[in-house]
Amino acid sequence: MNDLSLPTTIACLTRAEARRDFGTNAHARRVAAVVERLALQVGVSLGESRKIAHAAILHDIGKMSVPIDLLQKSTPLSVEEFALIKTHSQAGHDILATTGNTLMNLAADIALHHHEKYDGSGYPFGLAGDAIPLPAQILAICDTYDALRQDRPYRRGMTHDAAVHIIVNGDKRSTPAHFAPCTWNGFQQISEFARQVFDGGADA
Repeated sequence: MNDLSLPTTIACLTRAEARRDFGTNAHARRVAAVVERLALQVGVSLGESRKIAHAAILHDIGKMSVPIDLLQKSTPLSVEEFALIKTHSQAGHDILATTGNTLMNLAADIALHHHEKYDGSGYPFGLAGDAIPLPAQILAICDTYDALRQDRPYRRGMTHDAAVHIIVNGDKRSTPAHFAPCTWNGFQQISEFARQVFDGGADA
């Protein structure tokens, strides 16, 4: 696969994902836009920031391997159900990993590691600190913000201020220790841009 074919490949994969889990495609595009801005904020070059953003669009592609009824369940998940949902990280990697293509392999790495947490409490491997690739660290906090704001089957989405408050101060779902210090600080600097993206006031 050459790089010229990648925009078409990415578009096809995101359309396939969107047909199965409504809302995922819009989520992925919003997250990718914020990822690019945060990557720049933490010192990644413009070219590399754009590559990370393109790759980030596919971070949840592995959810195609999860039963749709679990993705849309409105009641609490059992331990077994949550374990099945967590397999989407490895599944995403397996779908995207492509010999000889750096962008698709970047997407595969992001898919695999975007639920790792800086304090080691994430999955699938419980990586901690800088053992987590920086693109996945960047994606994780942007993904958390968008997920908090988005309506889910089991709850209504939060306001911008409420979502940022949780990221900055923590609650029973999240803690600042989940995020790399550079991304935690950087996100606070670009949070207004994240609000504009989610509310439709900036390109996503």
